[in-house]
Amino acid sequence: MKRKYFYSTAVVSFAVLVSAIFGTSSYNANATPINHSIHVNGTSLLKVNDYDVLYCTPIGPYVNEEKRLMVPLRSVVELLGVKVDYNGKLQEAKIKWNSNEIVFQKGAKTYKLNDTLAQMDTQPEVIQDAFVIPLGVLLRSMNIPFEYMNNKVILKNPAFDQSKIFQKVIELDQGRSIVDTPSALDIQNFKLVEEKNSASQTRGIITVSGLNRTGSAIKEGKEDLHIIGFFNQTVEMDADFASVDIPDRKRPKVNQEDRVSQSLSYLKINDPLQYMLAAGRTLKTKNERK
Repeated sequence: MKRKYFYSTAVVSFAVLVSAIFGTSSYNANATPINHSIHVNGTSLLKVNDYDVLYCTPIGPYVNEEKRLMVPLRSVVELLGVKVDYNGKLQEAKIKWNSNEIVFQKGAKTYKLNDTLAQMDTQPEVIQDAFVIPLGVLLRSMNIPFEYMNNKVILKNPAFDQSKIFQKVIELDQGRSIVDTPSALDIQNFKLVEEKNSASQTRGIITVSGLNRTGSAIKEGKEDLHIIGFFNQTVEMDADFASVDIPDRKRPKVNQEDRVSQSLSYLKINDPLQYMLAAGRTLKTKNERK
């Protein structure tokens, strides 16, 4: 039997992250929800500290025609904790990080960094009323630390754990207290399908795969490919602790360079999806916790 945490925690509507990839990558997805449905076959392109950002409303991280990673502006506020002023009339966004300020405008291949005009090879877009910007321009211009590894932008900064979303993630993700290796599994492909019926019920399922990159086999009982669904009012994830009436899920051995997959399904009424996050880690066994 599959166990989930189900929280009625007034999680505010979020959206997800900023953008720009420096090499080629792929996002084989139709990521835009159409008629309240979502059908995404995608590749993880963005990781913030311990969590991959797989999807955010209204469109997940994607690579545009110029091979740059694009993400909705609102995620800059929610995931990274930076300050943003958005002028809808001008379709212009001002983003502040430490002592730097950068200004993007829809359709413009120029931006202002601390009032100095600069050029870029792509341009911000507006998709379903969401202002979408290139992450790489923001990261490089404002000296936000990042890595690019395995076709994925990886942001590592303790300050991000203090942002709106990750404070809630850390509060609710009880498995963090028994994590052995935080990045044992490289989150790779995922499939997200969500449909809304005539009774205003929304059924969804996401399946995520991870690759063992530890250099050795992951022993049985340690794998934890952990999926977190953020909704407008609730948060769902599999529990990482057994209870009296529900045993822990099976955690198979994962050989070196082998893949493992997990799924999270949900049924919602008037509680729209905001984010899908995933962590690819291993847990300490009961004996290791003694």
